[in-house]
Amino acid sequence: MTTPDVATRVDRLFQLAHEFGQPERSAESVAAAVSADLGTEITADDITALRAGTHPGASDDLLAAIARQFSAPENYLIDLQMTACYDLQFRALIAARDAKLNGIRFRGGGGAQSSLEALVSELETLADERRRGTINAGGTPA
Repeated sequence: MTTPDVATRVDRLFQLAHEFGQPERSAESVAAAVSADLGTEITADDITALRAGTHPGASDDLLAAIARQFSAPENYLIDLQMTACYDLQFRALIAARDAKLNGIRFRGGGGAQSSLEALVSELETLADERRRGTINAGGTPA
């Protein structure tokens, strides 16, 4: 399992933090909330650049504040040892939402990581097929 870069992780938070069919949070709203949290101005351009991977670098304080705005663990954007585990869970939640599943539960145990990776791949495929219209809501070919 590989650890995604900061831009991918920030983008993943935007992808995760909205209901199916609803828009993502705007860079402006996140910048305003992060600015209030840190007591220093962070612009929408800063957030957009972080998300795109074109920001020259961000402090741990800034990354933690961004994570807090999405109710994500602060160390998701900072601690590379924990990132891969969180990222796989976030991908599973995004894929489950986009595949229109009613819910998903995470449990540990032997082989849980590889099982979750396989489940995420299946869910991402299902969500992509639904977006393309190749299958209907019941999971049968359109």
